[in-house]
Amino acid sequence: MKTIWLHENKWEDIEAYLEKKKTIIVPFGSVEQHSKHLPLGTDSFVAKKVAEDAGRLTNTLVAPQSWFGWAPHHMAYPGTVTLRPETLTAVVEDICQSLIYHGFEKIILINGHREANLPPIKIAATRLRNKTGAFLPIVDPFYFNSEIGKALRRSEPGGIGHAEEMESSHMFHLYPELCEPAEVAINIPEKHRFLQHDPFIEGDRVLSSSDVNSYREDTKGIGIMGDAMGASSSIGEQYHKKFLENLMELIDFCERDVTVNLRNREIPL
Repeated sequence: MKTIWLHENKWEDIEAYLEKKKTIIVPFGSVEQHSKHLPLGTDSFVAKKVAEDAGRLTNTLVAPQSWFGWAPHHMAYPGTVTLRPETLTAVVEDICQSLIYHGFEKIILINGHREANLPPIKIAATRLRNKTGAFLPIVDPFYFNSEIGKALRRSEPGGIGHAEEMESSHMFHLYPELCEPAEVAINIPEKHRFLQHDPFIEGDRVLSSSDVNSYREDTKGIGIMGDAMGASSSIGEQYHKKFLENLMELIDFCERDVTVNLRNREIPL
């Protein structure tokens, strides 16, 4: 292949690729407010860059990233675009079903919209897994890169959430020209112990939904949930390096150890 991007290849290139390899990376993101220091496309930019770098390091095809995700609470701020959850599920299903039809067996879904996109994506992946037999692991930073996140964080409990130190550090490293480090802020609201938003706080909790009508107030009118004051490009570089190491290991696992027998290779209609 001359390029790892699916859409930059010719159909003959994809046919030749499939004779040797059955894995492809498919990134998903979101266009939503990310406070005053990060661009609206943060989640999509991160998903694209992680997928692109891993694809080049492993010579694995990468599908073009899907820009929009499920982000109704961020509609409290201008510029946010949200899909309905059932729309996102349908998009994931149709993209992956198309790839499965051509013979891709292992489809690595990169979710740049940390945890928020997971319900619609998991529904699609589960349906496809049961219908086609394809292997569709979902890579979400909250879970996939959690160990390095815990090790690198500088903030107090409650400091990880949205547009905070880890997300900001990653963007400061990857796309410094789109960021405004001088605008970083902190917002750690008082919460009942069952209502913590920081995934690294241990303890019992419930899962709750954000309300667009109160989200602007909850995020102090600037759009941040957590603490971005300790964000730095150097932390982002370490975070990204570990992310790629983990993703390369997953790609190798898919190629060597995952056996798939495809069924129902139908065209999505």
